[in-house]
Amino acid sequence: MAKWVRLWGKKRGTRMSGWWVVGSVSEAAFFGALFLLGIVTLTIVVTWQVFWPDSTILPIGFGFWLMVIASSSFIVIGLTAFILQISQTLASPEMRSALVDRAKRDHKRRAEGLVDDVDLANLPCLANLTDSPGVRLAYRLAIQRGETTPLILSALFATAWNAMLAVLTVLSIQHHLSSRPDWFLTVLLLPFGAVSFYSIRWFFKLFRRQSGIGPTAVEISDLPLLPGEAYQVYLCQYGRCTFNELRLSLVAFEETTYQQGTDVRTERVEINRIAATIDSFSGEPPYGAEPEKPLEMACHIRLPRDIMHSFQGQHNAVTWKIVVEGNAIKWPSFCRSFPVVVYPRGVG
Repeated sequence: MAKWVRLWGKKRGTRMSGWWVVGSVSEAAFFGALFLLGIVTLTIVVTWQVFWPDSTILPIGFGFWLMVIASSSFIVIGLTAFILQISQTLASPEMRSALVDRAKRDHKRRAEGLVDDVDLANLPCLANLTDSPGVRLAYRLAIQRGETTPLILSALFATAWNAMLAVLTVLSIQHHLSSRPDWFLTVLLLPFGAVSFYSIRWFFKLFRRQSGIGPTAVEISDLPLLPGEAYQVYLCQYGRCTFNELRLSLVAFEETTYQQGTDVRTERVEINRIAATIDSFSGEPPYGAEPEKPLEMACHIRLPRDIMHSFQGQHNAVTWKIVVEGNAIKWPSFCRSFPVVVYPRGVG
């Protein structure tokens, strides 16, 4: 007995229930229809204003700009999703397998400079870590980026939202001055204003945190790190805040990349932590940092002889980082990491 054709499917492990062609074509048709709806709607709205500017239907105002924004969103979302869906549907199984393998290879981005020596196979290269000399010690470590992303996103959202709110506010004022008040638009400005207030507050909170805590500089006496050896580390913390506690540790993480269904996922877990021994610190707790007089901490880290070295494979990786954690007064706590490399003894 023939089975009914399913219009949608469900992921079951590595396979998909239902007929995947029907689901892909239906999804592509939906986004294609969304794209055509946006084109038709935007064309009608703009054409009406060009040829019949004095008509009372779709006058330039809140409704007009709302239709323009909605139609433009339909065009962008529909066209982008339609192209992606069609490209995935027409791709052969070999091409889809190649796309999955490419996503897995992205996990090896830190090992782009792997050397060809057999003794150093699967060990990250030092070229990106030893290109910056330090002031006190041999090398200055590069901080792992990612802290500025929320600040940039909050700035973009607050700018776009407040620009839209300003346009709607001007339209509402014009309607009231011309004795044609649009009460729906006026009431709608209240929740829009609340979102604007919280977006600005969010941005300045992140900006205050970034500017208050200030940058962190870490220098180390030698690279690569070897098991059983001790290394000097110098920490310099800038900013305008006072810390109750400032810690520095050498931490190892194990990363695993695997395929779950059609998705490629990466999991990270901490497997080892070596606390630094403080040799000298500029001040007693609470520690105050200023731009002209930053906090300075000299310490050393001794690595055990039986630790796992850095490793970079196709699906697994062991990475080492120097982690700086701070607990500031009247400021959020922060954690910043600086990648390093641990080689086996007798190598490097």
